[in-house]
Amino acid sequence: MSDLVAIPKNTLILIAGMVWCVAGAMVSGIGLPLLWNLGVARLILYPLAGVVFLIFYFLIFSRLVIKHTERIRERPEQRLPFWNFFDTSSYVVMVIMMAGGMWLRLAHILPNWIIAFFYSGLGIALFSCGVRFLGLFSQKDVLSVKGEQSSPTDKLD
Repeated sequence: MSDLVAIPKNTLILIAGMVWCVAGAMVSGIGLPLLWNLGVARLILYPLAGVVFLIFYFLIFSRLVIKHTERIRERPEQRLPFWNFFDTSSYVVMVIMMAGGMWLRLAHILPNWIIAFFYSGLGIALFSCGVRFLGLFSQKDVLSVKGEQSSPTDKLD
């Protein structure tokens, strides 16, 4: 593998965290302004956004953080291509979600109040899981083999 594209495994977690945070900020940047502009007349949308957040954070995205971290950790190579922060199926899901979301918004199929609470909860869940990836990166968690305890000095590298 060329040294230009191969990076340390832990750096993949950094890339994943940055990608998820940017994606979450972009999705929230669509949903939150819509939510705030709807005002107090639609207060029920705030708890609905909370439900969307809880569902996506705990049932979907948190599991993906664990899945991708374990997948990267279990690779025997110490350096991997930078695009390996996701696997192929995750790239496919990401493209479908992005294309579907753009299509729904641009075709005006859903009213703004649905986009407001759904995108707000989804974006905050994405961003929160990006922060989880960044936390894993800061702990150098991926560098330790599952079941092995890392020593305190390992975290100083």
